[in-house]
Amino acid sequence: MANVTFFECSDKVIPSALLLLPLLELCQQQDVDTSKVLNGSKLAYYDLLKSDINISFDQLAVCCHNSLNLLPHNDFSFQIGQQFFNQYNSDIKTAIVNARNLTHVFKLLRCFSNEFFPVCKFSEFNSEQQRHFVIDVGIKHCPERVERFFYETLISIVCHFIDWRFPEIDITIQLPFKAPKHLEYYHTFIKHPVIFDKPLLLISIKSEQLDIPAKDSSTILRRQAFYKLTKKQKLNSLLTVLARHIACKPNTTLETAAAHLSMSPATLKRKLQAHNTSFKYEKDQVLKNVTLFHLMQTSASNQTISEKLAINDLTNFRRLLKRLTGKTPNQLRLAK
Repeated sequence: MANVTFFECSDKVIPSALLLLPLLELCQQQDVDTSKVLNGSKLAYYDLLKSDINISFDQLAVCCHNSLNLLPHNDFSFQIGQQFFNQYNSDIKTAIVNARNLTHVFKLLRCFSNEFFPVCKFSEFNSEQQRHFVIDVGIKHCPERVERFFYETLISIVCHFIDWRFPEIDITIQLPFKAPKHLEYYHTFIKHPVIFDKPLLLISIKSEQLDIPAKDSSTILRRQAFYKLTKKQKLNSLLTVLARHIACKPNTTLETAAAHLSMSPATLKRKLQAHNTSFKYEKDQVLKNVTLFHLMQTSASNQTISEKLAINDLTNFRRLLKRLTGKTPNQLRLAK
């Protein structure tokens, strides 16, 4: 069995300063009682002030859910994203801010995505003229409002970074939900095209813009930060490790995936249930992301896509797609 390490939703591996402390600060500015935000998380406000403690995803999700019920406006995810690089200094932020270009940024994210924004996972794809990132749940499935909060925060982080370090570059964002009631906040905080009601959360950038140099980047700071990152243990979430395994071996089963993670099938099944998901759902998500991306963003044939999914029969490919999306390949291509 392979020796694969990962963390789970109850493990305290997320720095409180990454999202929770900025969230508490916003709540204080809105005269919201921080004890109500922390209710149910087993966290004490004054303990958080003493040192940069780590918290679990479960604790973070509880606080985010409470905040959504307490704050009078729906823009705090965007505000946190705007302030992300100004608060909580970390090695991955230093490395990204001082990256030579976006190609270098993407290499850093490929290696250290969990250091950057662990609550979401990134899948990278290429088309003829663009680089794409499919964004998905990274640690645990939560109520829709909480997941949208994390997605909006990430989008705000990405857009603010592009506007700051690469102001001449445009990106396109597709979102897998309908335009929300607080649409005005998207217009206020996001200066790039946003398309709602798409099948994937997709961030796209033209390939020709990837090597545009960043201004005023520091080689010394970048190398120092990168050296520190390489000395840290690379620890990804259970769902991220599982998704990568499925992407590499699309025909994997619960039994082979469990063996890859050095546990029994029953243990993997139980752990996934604790993350509000199942092996079948996670596998379907990976296959669906690959299929939808290539059908809607490239000119790949059904044969080419089915080979990527380790499916030898086109009839089985069409049947799988119909089960995952309710549509045929041609219907999805027409929806580009």
